[in-house]
Amino acid sequence: MNNQIPISRGSSVCSGGKVKRDCSLDVIRIFACILIVLMHSPLPSNDAGDGLLLCGLSYVTAPGIGLFFMVSGALLLKQKSSFDTFGFLKKRVVRVAVPLAFWSVVGVGLDMCGVKNDELGVLWFLYCITGLYLLTPVLVRWLDRASVREVEFYLLIWLVTLCVPFVRVFLSVNTGAESWLFYFQGYVGYYVLGAYMSRYYETGKSWLCRNKGTFAVFALMFIVGVPAVALLFDIKVDFYSLFWYLSATVALQSLLWWMVIRRFSRCWSAYSGVLTSVSNLSFGIYLMHILVMRNVLWTLPWMVQMPLAAQIIVCAALTFVISLGLSWGVSKVRWINRVIGG
Repeated sequence: MNNQIPISRGSSVCSGGKVKRDCSLDVIRIFACILIVLMHSPLPSNDAGDGLLLCGLSYVTAPGIGLFFMVSGALLLKQKSSFDTFGFLKKRVVRVAVPLAFWSVVGVGLDMCGVKNDELGVLWFLYCITGLYLLTPVLVRWLDRASVREVEFYLLIWLVTLCVPFVRVFLSVNTGAESWLFYFQGYVGYYVLGAYMSRYYETGKSWLCRNKGTFAVFALMFIVGVPAVALLFDIKVDFYSLFWYLSATVALQSLLWWMVIRRFSRCWSAYSGVLTSVSNLSFGIYLMHILVMRNVLWTLPWMVQMPLAAQIIVCAALTFVISLGLSWGVSKVRWINRVIGG
């Protein structure tokens, strides 16, 4: 089973002439998967419950998607003296096409049978990552030739575009296809950010390496301050446009989590075997978790009766464990394992 969230092999580094897996990327991948499962865990019946808890949960778990894309960028946008465009696309697109086709059929089939599900909703990630794969040959060659300052400059422009949701609270801003924002405000920023952290942060060449403390303080103030201001001054905003995946606050959260997990990379090495095994199955967990959660766990009477906070934790934990077990079983069946990116 190949490492698969987001459908890419685990990183490795050279040590004493031997290739050693970088298990901190496995930790980031697993952590991102846990965030997504947690985000989807609250039952619909709890929507009228603690609104602050639900909004807070969505906010702190939103970096999961950004971290997925960052891991892909770190693994796929490596420095390469030569790059086989067609070989890369054939390998990567096929790995996406099979699970995409299979789970699309499953989702449509369940709908036709009258089974309420949201399986088709999680497939947006596969469409998005396919687009990034198509851009990869261009990005690899640009990154190989660009200086660290050039990369930082374009990432800064991307970060500025992610502040547009805050500006739109007060001003009308055009973000359509005719706007310059349209070409920067997307998930490709996370993809390049992952490559930047892998190429420059780990080697001490990035601006972040020299200004860790300043950046961390600023980022935390921004992440906490923006929603706090909206709450304290009762500013009516659309939560899912202001604090969602393509928002500066979520991008900064993703970056901080990356830095924290990588900071303790030595701690993970003792558990590298287990982390690798779980990480290899994380794409299957992502694809299966909605079906497990909403068609099994949400139907259990005792789950419905639990207090909101306890229900979220228990539902997320059971969903992750069950999906992990199912993914492991599927991964052992040749050819069939392709439906989870194997």
